[in-house]
Amino acid sequence: MRAFTPFRGKINPLQRDQTMRIFTLFRGKINPLRCLIHPFDGFYAVKEDRKGSIPAAGIIVFVFFLSALMERQNSGFIFNYADPAALNVWLIATKTIVLFVLWVVCNWAVATWMEGEGKAAEIVIISAYSLIPYVIATLITIFFSNVLLREEGAFLYYMMVVGLIWSSILMVIGMGIIHDYGFVRTLQSILLTFAAMGIVVFLAVLFYTLFQQLYVFLYTIYNELLFRA
Repeated sequence: MRAFTPFRGKINPLQRDQTMRIFTLFRGKINPLRCLIHPFDGFYAVKEDRKGSIPAAGIIVFVFFLSALMERQNSGFIFNYADPAALNVWLIATKTIVLFVLWVVCNWAVATWMEGEGKAAEIVIISAYSLIPYVIATLITIFFSNVLLREEGAFLYYMMVVGLIWSSILMVIGMGIIHDYGFVRTLQSILLTFAAMGIVVFLAVLFYTLFQQLYVFLYTIYNELLFRA
């Protein structure tokens, strides 16, 4: 008697190969949630055993973006002062994904200058894994903001503070491990990273303003020439 096999003959070989390829990306990698409870062991596994996952980091950053989007649109109306009709997805993407990329680039540049050992991929993985407590706190806050009263809003504030502190601690531990820094040097590198990010943002705004003024100037000259012609 032939053994029963669910969906026998209905699975496309191409789909099966794609599914196996996806599972292969995460095979042998560390569970990001382990880094929340055992950050030293988890981050050392990322650095020494190459058990970090870039796809998992990408998923976490995308969820980070979605949580920021949901926080603006789906928080309880008692605690949400934003206008849902005035949604700007690109602004939220800038505050999350672009800011994350900027952090990675600036931290890698600072680490290169300070003789850090961390690679760009390791910075991406550690930074993404460190975001998990903040993302979880944001999602929990969104849920309870639709249930709690205004007088109970302090709970939401404390939840976000706990998530932010937890993520910050993970970030400090992770940066120290992958760059092989002591505590003080780790703090110095993080502060320099923030300074570098500020410089990049300032230069970006400066160039955008100059480009905008140049465009207005050239457009005015063009209209003047058309008018005189």
